Amino acid sequence: MKCLEVGVGTGSLAVWMKNETGSEGSVLGVDLTIKHADCKGGYELLEGNILELDITKGFDLIHVRYLLIHNTAAQAIIKKLYTLLKPDGKLVIEEPDFTLAKWMDAKALLACRRVNSAICKMFEGKGLKPHYGSTAHLQLQEAGFEILESKSYLHLCSGDEDVAKVMALSAKALSDAYLATGVCSEDDISSYIQACTDPDSLAVYYATVAHVAVKNALSVVEEEEKHERTEAEEGIFCVEDKTGISACFSLMKQLRPHLKAEEFTQEVMAQMQEGYTLFAMRKASKTVALCGCRVKTNLAWGKHLYIDDLISSEDERSLGYGKEMMAYVIRFSKEKGCQEIHLDSGVQRFQAHKFYMREGFKIASHHFSKEL
Repeated sequence: MKCLEVGVGTGSLAVWMKNETGSEGSVLGVDLTIKHADCKGGYELLEGNILELDITKGFDLIHVRYLLIHNTAAQAIIKKLYTLLKPDGKLVIEEPDFTLAKWMDAKALLACRRVNSAICKMFEGKGLKPHYGSTAHLQLQEAGFEILESKSYLHLCSGDEDVAKVMALSAKALSDAYLATGVCSEDDISSYIQACTDPDSLAVYYATVAHVAVKNALSVVEEEEKHERTEAEEGIFCVEDKTGISACFSLMKQLRPHLKAEEFTQEVMAQMQEGYTLFAMRKASKTVALCGCRVKTNLAWGKHLYIDDLISSEDERSLGYGKEMMAYVIRFSKEKGCQEIHLDSGVQRFQAHKFYMREGFKIASHHFSKEL
């Protein structure tokens, strides 16, 4: 699977996902700052705002934890994540609801409850929702997602347990923000921190609401974007949906004459589930070049990009489109951390061989095949 972790933090979830996906899968971790991330976890890292980064689309799974509640642009982020997913790709988000916090037992019960109120007031003062986790499904549905599952986890624990320790640290770090709400005092915060470390106290510190959603149709926004692209987009882009794949058939058939139109889309979709990425180049509203490739890892070449399909239109040759596509694929390979690019070319394709040699490729091996 091809996975994306937004808000990678220290990278614990990204490392776990990379272990699950294995050598054939990939995990990209994104955060505003990656200085805390485990850079030896086997996953890729990208620093920046998810709304501004140019990320190759086609993810099978995207995971977000405790990120959207802190963003006034949460809806825009969800829409961006929708476009980054493959059809039938899944988004898992886990977000808190602080309005469900409740103290049952503490030496300074009212003081602890006032701090709970201050936490909620702090979010509201920033234009954010302290109950975001419980309403996030509405934004997911608005973006075009289908909700597959929603679960709520109440973090009920005594003082000195993990969640309580985290909330004590938060209270220390955010004490000025809590005080600015006017809802609690310094003594209240001190009492709250003491209760968080007291094994005899008991509270629901907050709830985490987890939503699993699937991309099973284009949103209105994406429909408009794809229509505009079909009509006017120039350049190279990643083909993701059935309509876009179908539009590539006539050109791909020049390279693969055995292909059948009625089977082509499903065959490409199946390959995409196995890591295949299809890039198309448009010029003057016409598809003039294609490149199908996948990022792989093996003992012979390490992490590399393998080009399955590369074709420029027969009636658009000698215009530099192949060279432009190859330059794009090389940049893509470097972004993915690939060390090499590999491809096979039929022995009879002499013009193609000349092109590859001009682009710096060398004939490195014989390819043997056997029909079964």
